[in-house]
Parts: sequence; structure tokens; C-alpha cells
Amino acid sequence: MMIRLDKLYIAIGSVLLGILCVDSYGIIIKFLGDFYSIIQLTVFRNSFAVLPLLALLYFTKSFSSTLSDLNARFLIICFIRGICFTLMHICYFLAITNMNFATASTLTFSAPFFIAIFSIFLLNEKVGIYRWSAIIVGFIGVVLITKPGSDLFTYYSLLPLLVAIFWSIAMIVLKFIPDSVSTAKIQFYSLLFSIIGTIFLYIFTSDHQTIASYKDLSLMVATGVLGGIAAILFIYAYRLVEASKLTSFEYLAIPSSFIMGWFFFKEAPLDQLFPGVIAIILAGMIIIWRDSHREGK
Repeated sequence: MMIRLDKLYIAIGSVLLGILCVDSYGIIIKFLGDFYSIIQLTVFRNSFAVLPLLALLYFTKSFSSTLSDLNARFLIICFIRGICFTLMHICYFLAITNMNFATASTLTFSAPFFIAIFSIFLLNEKVGIYRWSAIIVGFIGVVLITKPGSDLFTYYSLLPLLVAIFWSIAMIVLKFIPDSVSTAKIQFYSLLFSIIGTIFLYIFTSDHQTIASYKDLSLMVATGVLGGIAAILFIYAYRLVEASKLTSFEYLAIPSSFIMGWFFFKEAPLDQLFPGVIAIILAGMIIIWRDSHREGK
């Protein structure tokens, strides 16, 4: 099935802009992480992410459909996704505030082979030689970057892997929601449960700091708005064209995070990233190629 080039270019542009938004709020979190608790920052990231989504629902006149036809199964799945998003952001923020920005971001790209593993157990999917090869290659890449047993290894290196695991679970459970349910509706309730989860954690944890200035407050709000915009851009892109045509462009987030880490924090962890980053990208590309090949049949 042919796809119009203008749609493809718009989708690619949306993905790239979404990557820029994610990296931008990651940089802000890394700056603020020395002064505020991770839970506190997560509350702002999740709560203010609802603003772009509400704006989208308003302009598309989708409020009524979003609030109707709810059932327990749908809400439970959104609850699982919301909790996954909460834990994912906490792990990601802890990782980027305690590791090199590019290294932490790169390790989150182990998500594709975690999705492949979970598909076996949760969806009863048959995994062939290509996906198993991708899982093994990706695992080797992770080991090469984290370097367990060496002086470079810290337990913080495991946090980006948890990010990938929580993201993978959030993606897998989508398979249990009918295709007729809009993405905006799924995102709305997933985000709602994520906000509730972070506020709950905020209430029952301590070490929260008084916001020192309006500048810090505006930066915290910006993390949520940027995160919300990124989610909408990714949703928009993946509704325009097939996932197999876009997923490879997400790997541009790796050089993007490296450039931003170098520019803002003078980090250049080349020795730690290579050659493991090549193995992780290769593993992802194997899965993308296999999915594209199966869809083309």
C-alpha cells in the first residue's frame, strides 16, 4: 500500500519535534534535579501534560466521546498504563540526574526487545529467529554500555532499563483495548491515573522543597507542557502512517541526547556508549525490518 509522501514527511517531522520536546524537558529535569525531589518534579511533569491534551480535545470537539462509553476493563488498562507512566518518569528522572544524559537516554531504547519478550508471555505471540536475534543483540548492547563488574557500573544504570520495561508494558496492554477507542481517550485516562499516582506518592513522601522562584516554577510547568506536546506529536505521527515506517526515526533521539548532553553539561561519554549503542540500534532495526516485512505480506 503506497503512502503519500507529504503525509510521511509530516509524520517524520512530528516524530523529530516530539524527540526534541522529550530531550528538552529531560534537560530541564537534569538542571532542577539537584534542588527538588524527583517525586515533586514528576508531579509537575504529569499534571501539566494534561494542558496540551485538553487543548486537543477542545479543538477536535472530542470531550463528549472521551467521557462516554466507559467500562471497567478499559479503566483498569488505563490504570495500569498510568502507573507504568508514573514509575517510568520517576526512574527516568532519577537516571538522568545521576548519569550522563546521553547514556541514560540510550539505554531506554532497549524497549523494543522488552516488548518482544513481553509479547511472548502476555500475548502468546510466537517469536522467531529474527526477534530472538534482536533480543540477544540488544542485551549484548546493554551489557556493553552498563559494563557490570567494572568501575563504570552503578545501580543507576539499571534505571533506564526499568524505564524501557514500564514503557513496554504500557504499550503491550494497548493490545487489550479495541481499535475503535480513540488514542486521545486512552491517553486522557492513562494520564489521569498517572497524575493521581504521582500526587499520592507526593503526599506520602518527604524531602520536597519550596519552589525558590517563578523561573523554577515556569520550568517545572514547561516539563509537563513539553511532555504533553510530545505525546500528541507521537500520537499524530503514528496515526498518519504505519509504525514500521517511523520507528527507525526515533533512534535519532540518541545523537540528539548526546548533542544536548554535551552542549548543556559538557558530557561526552563516547567510551561508555560505544560499541554498545550500535548493538542496541541494530537490535531495534532487526525488529523494525521484521515487522515491516510481515506487514508487507
